[in-house]
Amino acid sequence: MAHPKIVRNIHPEVSNDILDLPDAENRLLALQTIKAIVAGKTAGSPLENRKSTGDLSDCMKVLFDTRSDIPPRFRIVYRKSNKGVEIVLIEVLAVGERFGLEAYLSAALRLNRSKG
Repeated sequence: MAHPKIVRNIHPEVSNDILDLPDAENRLLALQTIKAIVAGKTAGSPLENRKSTGDLSDCMKVLFDTRSDIPPRFRIVYRKSNKGVEIVLIEVLAVGERFGLEAYLSAALRLNRSKG
């Protein structure tokens, strides 16, 4: 059986999300992490349908931060779906801080699934 074709999509607002990160080191780490996600070298943890964020149950999160002395402050939210046997879609939806649920709320809004 042939390997499936992988289609990668980055939501148009993700570039602004990255620019909003507080420093150049975390912006670079975000780009490197996204590259690893779409290459299949990094996998995230599943998200859920929560009142506070909306339904992200088909999405994953990857935590990142250049600081190692504190828990990771930032999240990349993406989803991976099989579009038939031959195509896999990896769609990066949002990048943002854990504090205030920023990345999750942006992803839900971009999927038209915001909590209301």
